Amino acid sequence: KNFSKAVHSIFWEETSMTAIFVDRDKLSPRYLPKNLLHRDQQVRMLNSIYGDILDRPGEVFLRVSQVVGGVGTGKTCTVSRFGLKLEEEALKRKINLKFVYVNCKVDGTKRFVLYGNMLRKVAPQIATESLSPEDMLHQLISFLEDKKTYVLLAFDEIDYFLKMSKEHIIYDLTRLPELKVGEPIPVLGEIFISRDAKWSERLDPGELSTLGRLIIDFPKYSFEEIKDILFARVEEAFKPGVVDEDIIEFISRFVASPSANSDIRVGLDLLHFSGILAENMGYERILPDHVRRVIGETNPSITTEDILNLDQDLRLALLGLARALRFQKTSYVRLREIFQSYQLVCEELSLIHI
Repeated sequence: KNFSKAVHSIFWEETSMTAIFVDRDKLSPRYLPKNLLHRDQQVRMLNSIYGDILDRPGEVFLRVSQVVGGVGTGKTCTVSRFGLKLEEEALKRKINLKFVYVNCKVDGTKRFVLYGNMLRKVAPQIATESLSPEDMLHQLISFLEDKKTYVLLAFDEIDYFLKMSKEHIIYDLTRLPELKVGEPIPVLGEIFISRDAKWSERLDPGELSTLGRLIIDFPKYSFEEIKDILFARVEEAFKPGVVDEDIIEFISRFVASPSANSDIRVGLDLLHFSGILAENMGYERILPDHVRRVIGETNPSITTEDILNLDQDLRLALLGLARALRFQKTSYVRLREIFQSYQLVCEELSLIHI
């Protein structure tokens, strides 16, 4: 709530607009880049589990895996890109395969609602209002068999669903093959996406058994990896020369810090909102001050009260730092430059500096 208010207050108070974006949608966390940087190992793991299902789709038994990683580690993006590529490959081979993404936080935290939304994504022509959750799964299998269609299902935020509900959807979903005992079913794979592996502690032994232990880990991005990803997005989103390398490095260091926890979405938002701020202030490029203002408004690490509680020398030193940064127009300044600026502040106020 505070984030949206801050964004509105700093981005719409100025007037003159300049065109610095080529395509700002490339900064959206929902954008799926064709090349996923620094997730090659995870893509290889997905390929090793599901890559050959198109070779003999009618003979494949359900394969279940888990994707685990913190916020902003590229889980959803990687799984979605993999699923869509599998769809494309299936189309080339004239195989009817559909990748279906289900967000358990958005599509429903009740079994009836979640299965209903899943079924609408697979087969919107099937009415679900009069069906029980169990009947929906039967209808899903029957529809796919009739249409000679296969699906790969991805369930995101599965940990959130289990936190909010006691319904045993893992049992239902991983035991779909029991609807056709001894025969392959058209649901070829299921991928459960979560923020950490602890969600499985909520499951009973039967669910754990069918869930299995195929876990693909998504570690936090390093500073260098964050910088590479932001560089790639800047090239797609901004005109040349709008975002200097030191700006990308500045944002990358902030994203890699504990306050942002290496969440790549934070970096994308900072680029996006800094660009909007620069546009509204009439600039043709993003300056460090734009980024600092966005960080200060949306994720303040120091408040006005904190500043007022500082003693005089520290407030003057802070003013010297602000002036040095403004004068140099860079993301960082040397300690010597801060001290020189502090001395000038003291002289202006006729104070003896420390």
